[in-house]
Amino acid sequence: MKKILAHILLACASVVYAATADGEEIADIVTDDGYRLSAPVAEMIGNYKRTLAPDLPEPDGWDELDSPCSAAPGRMRIMKHIVVDKPHTRLYVMNMFGDTLSRYRVCASKERGQKTGKDDWRTPEGSFKVYGIYNSTDWTYKDTQDKCYGPFFIALWTPPFYGIGIHGTNAPYSVPGRRSHGCMRMHNEDIVRVKQMVDKDTRITVLPDPVAE
Repeated sequence: MKKILAHILLACASVVYAATADGEEIADIVTDDGYRLSAPVAEMIGNYKRTLAPDLPEPDGWDELDSPCSAAPGRMRIMKHIVVDKPHTRLYVMNMFGDTLSRYRVCASKERGQKTGKDDWRTPEGSFKVYGIYNSTDWTYKDTQDKCYGPFFIALWTPPFYGIGIHGTNAPYSVPGRRSHGCMRMHNEDIVRVKQMVDKDTRITVLPDPVAE
């Protein structure tokens, strides 16, 4: 996916030249959407090794972010990093430079603090990998018939605990808040958008709750 993106990025570009202080001519590449890349950076993107993305469901039709935040001019929107702020029940999608691309409300765990047990109703804190993105439309909670997970479930690798992820909800009134069993809930329209910005290389960082005095 990233290699394809790189080829598209470079194919839809033009070359501009600028002079350094000593008169040497250097080339920059400017993409059609206004991003200006130095020649070494453009070469790095073009040579990016092939990576295998997780199996994703069919495209859902969302084309753009609905957010007041955007990358600074000239920043590349690649190498996404997601930060979940448990204390303030917010999720931020950031690029490799730390620019906030979008932000969303979330519902985190009912109990505060680091997860220490299987059923302690806490969200793990730390930095985690994504190991799968699943269509969870028909998923039900344990032995009930309640469809609780919304359209998508972004599963996180959080050993020794399993089953933790970011997902939608059938209880939109719970977002934002602290009511979950350990996962991070989002409004269904928001998880659809975040799902499109996640791949196997995306890091998910969950910020810790304040230490009780």
